[in-house]
Amino acid sequence: MQYIMESERKPMRSKRIFLLLMTALLALSMVLSGCKSQTATDTIKIGSVHPLTGSMAYEGQAMVNAQKIAIDKINAEGGINGRFLELVAKDSLGTSSGAANAALKLTNSGVVALTGTYTSSSAQVVSRTAEKTRIPLVVTVASSDNLLSNGYRYTFRVQPSVSVFSQNFLKYLSYFKTDDMETVAFIYENSNYGAGISEYITDHIDETGLRIVGMLSYPATTSTMSSEVTKLAALDPDLLVPIGYYSDQNLFMKEVLERGIQFKKIVGCANGAFSDAKFLRTYGTQVDGIYDINYRYNPNSEEAQYMLETYREVYGEDIPVHAIYGYESIMVVADALKRCKNPDDPEELRDAIAASEIYEHVLPQGVIKFDEKGENINSAGVLVEIRDGKHIIVFPEEYADHDEVQK
Repeated sequence: MQYIMESERKPMRSKRIFLLLMTALLALSMVLSGCKSQTATDTIKIGSVHPLTGSMAYEGQAMVNAQKIAIDKINAEGGINGRFLELVAKDSLGTSSGAANAALKLTNSGVVALTGTYTSSSAQVVSRTAEKTRIPLVVTVASSDNLLSNGYRYTFRVQPSVSVFSQNFLKYLSYFKTDDMETVAFIYENSNYGAGISEYITDHIDETGLRIVGMLSYPATTSTMSSEVTKLAALDPDLLVPIGYYSDQNLFMKEVLERGIQFKKIVGCANGAFSDAKFLRTYGTQVDGIYDINYRYNPNSEEAQYMLETYREVYGEDIPVHAIYGYESIMVVADALKRCKNPDDPEELRDAIAASEIYEHVLPQGVIKFDEKGENINSAGVLVEIRDGKHIIVFPEEYADHDEVQK
């Protein structure tokens, strides 16, 4: 079991040691049974492109951490036909150019697949590298609809797209909309992600009976949300929809709470902060009543429980929700590798990923299966409520923690 990292490793705790021992015993048993021992040249390399430094390092490192847990699990179970997986992680720096450089280094290092990248702009350049080198890319997090609109054959996305998240928002609206709710305002970061979701929803807002009173955008790299909060307070919408990454949305909520501003209803859509465990550790019950349509794990999945418990044991905190897709990206690649006659052939691996039908996984959806564009046809977000300082899934019903939404 090996990792090549450009950032400092976190110390492993008891479960990590346990998994290492399991892997060592598996390797020893192979030697004793007449198989050759595992060496670095025997491993199957999977590349990982995520922001490991800069303003998005928290999110990027969490996804790599989750990928390492998935790698450990697969290796502890014997790897891919007796060969271990090796995660090779490179820092995208949170920029398109950094992601391009990282992807190029990885494709030159012998990886059979790429994963990444957290931002849509970075994913777009990595997808071009995947197409050029014919090394498949399994997207961890990147939601832009444009990502899979170029007819590329080597990019696959497990997570929901901008359109899917937006459709989820419109579908779930009846679960948190009250009869006296008439006006809505949006505050969103201005990349393909934030702008894309807000534009899709506003294009269909007439279906909801809501009237838009404000559309405020800002750069994800902002250092203050003071003026935006002042403007929103003056607008006083019945429904406020914030869309952004963890850092900027954390700034937004901090400003709101410090100034004691009360909004009637706050519902995020793919909000990088609202569904995150770190957000609750910071604000606790102060943010009760906020909703978010976002990523989540399947509470009925035994593998999801393993992922949650292992992440908590190894890293001392709950897994951030976006990191769940880091874990599942490795599982998608591993599932395809097991079906390859030659797992060292990226072209064969690409075809195996395209033919995937994964029924056992950690996500709140049906089978993972890709369409001709590379989209996961059953991808979906869930509606989460913050209640008593905890995240509660309230819809869809098959994944709900409680029977109904508290209005």
